[in-house]
Amino acid sequence: MIYSTNNPVAIQSQKWLVTALLDLMKEKPYNKITIKEIAEKADLDRSTFYRNFNSKEAVLNCYLDLLTQEYIKRIAETDEVDMRKVSKIFLGFWHENLDFVCSLRKNGLSNFLLEAFNMRLPYIHTLIQDKFAYTISEENLEFALAFNAGGMWNLLMKWIDTGFVQSYTDLVSAFEEISYFNFKN
Repeated sequence: MIYSTNNPVAIQSQKWLVTALLDLMKEKPYNKITIKEIAEKADLDRSTFYRNFNSKEAVLNCYLDLLTQEYIKRIAETDEVDMRKVSKIFLGFWHENLDFVCSLRKNGLSNFLLEAFNMRLPYIHTLIQDKFAYTISEENLEFALAFNAGGMWNLLMKWIDTGFVQSYTDLVSAFEEISYFNFKN
């Protein structure tokens, strides 16, 4: 759990704690990182950590929340939307944050990222639904969102697992071809 606040000092402490965890994740496995180490790396004490977060997972989720907000902003700024544009934004965004995604994957935590985005899919859809040429029925909406998000998610994970052999432009093209293949009459 993240403790919400408008206090500038607390907000700064949260940022420092997030940065400390991300830095530590570059140095050692996530499951070996202690709350004491996170607080020390942030030049804070453990009581400050616990005033802001109840676990290191909450610190991770705080950062994921910031990332998902930035992704939502990018999607919302797009005029006309189709799945090619969505996939290009999705893959481009994660290309910019590749070190973090790779760190999650390496530590067996990529599900945190998937869960963060799955929670926001209905909101993202609401933001951009009028920008699509086709409207999905309400009864199939959750399945459509899960289908598309799962496909892009697995494409991203496959890209990481295969060592980034393809460019993100190649992945967008692959997603387009796969979509065409899946829905060609």
